[in-house]
Amino acid sequence: MSTSLKPLAMAIVGLSLSACVGYAPAPVRLEAYPDHRAAARLSAPADGHAWTGAELLAEALRNNPAVAEAAAKYRTARAAAKVSHVPPPASLTLTAEFAKSEPKQWLYGAVSDIPLDIGGRRKERIGAADLAALQALYDYGEAVWTVRTALAKARTERTFADEEIGQARAIEAVRQARADRLDQRVAAGEDDRSLALAARGELEAARRRVSDAQGRRAAADAALAGALGVPVSAVRDLRLAPPTTAPANLDVPAAARAAALTRRDVLRAVVDYDLAESALRLEIAKQYPEVRIGPGYTYDHGVAKLPFNLALTLPPQDLNRAAIAQAEAKRTEAGRSLEAVQAAALSAVDAAEAALTSAGVATTRVQTRDIPNADALATATARSLKAGAADRVDDLGARALALEARLTLLDARKAQALAGVDLEDALRAPFDPAELTLLETTSRTLGDGQ
Repeated sequence: MSTSLKPLAMAIVGLSLSACVGYAPAPVRLEAYPDHRAAARLSAPADGHAWTGAELLAEALRNNPAVAEAAAKYRTARAAAKVSHVPPPASLTLTAEFAKSEPKQWLYGAVSDIPLDIGGRRKERIGAADLAALQALYDYGEAVWTVRTALAKARTERTFADEEIGQARAIEAVRQARADRLDQRVAAGEDDRSLALAARGELEAARRRVSDAQGRRAAADAALAGALGVPVSAVRDLRLAPPTTAPANLDVPAAARAAALTRRDVLRAVVDYDLAESALRLEIAKQYPEVRIGPGYTYDHGVAKLPFNLALTLPPQDLNRAAIAQAEAKRTEAGRSLEAVQAAALSAVDAAEAALTSAGVATTRVQTRDIPNADALATATARSLKAGAADRVDDLGARALALEARLTLLDARKAQALAGVDLEDALRAPFDPAELTLLETTSRTLGDGQ
């Protein structure tokens, strides 16, 4: 190599090395998240009102680790998509040779190998990476929706558990008073012991109902805290707004069709099909040779030479037909998978609608038949007690039945509310417009940010 070229080569090498990115260690601290979780707290609503679904969801988006993980995976996928635009690396081979013949001298050479990143291979590589990033965005949306559904169910369970505890304690008090009176009458020889035993059984059932309701309240607190990403102590005293009910004018068939076309798991299956289509195009492109060029330089006995190589990577012996057939089968499979996802979405809507309708019928039946009948019996018994035709034990029994009818109504309303959450989940659309706006803004912001 001539003396004038050596400084230039050294300058190029030095410049290349100066552009390299340095390594920055980031060791894992196992105690970091537990400490963060223990210290996490919720901010109070702006005007001090009860927490709405949209406000809870906003807190979950800031604190929930599953949402943060999905966002990180999307950013990784976007980074991979940017990498796909970078051409594959070239290689450079440097050679040196010493000749003893007169005049004695060194011979220098350089040979490169540069793949031509053009045509179908480049296009499909970039397209597949962009589609993978789009899938990651849909996965993020599904992660957010999973957290939203968990919040809605926990809020529903918590709201009805609080009501149930109050009503169950009222029933327990009436059952306790009735059991005590029967015990006194049995002791006085006025009634058979079997009546007192039956009353004690009813009292124990009322106590179990209180205990079960308290357990459901604790479980709802744990689920709510888990979705929000905060300790349970931060949610025990939260005031929650009532759950949003399904609108009366909801066109379920139209909404179901929209869900089968727009749910994120459906769109992800569409991307799976597009990826299979892209893989098929890539296998078809591999029927043709891959071209690589190799310009070089040789300094030989004072003569500068510029050799040029052309390399072809040939297709398999079957001209890639087996791989193409496999890619076609994969595309067909992706099409069937898309139909299966749509079928599952439509079935979920049907099941949720049926459960919502059944719960609505049960609620109406309890409101229009069971409660009026129980109230009429309680009123008649109270009137008989006042007239001396009935005793206090009968009055307490009728009052307990009236309270239990209202507890049955609470169960029916709870089933109706949970069926509504299931319908929202099947449609992937909340009934609360504020939540819908927040969900749309969140996904759009993440996508635009990259």
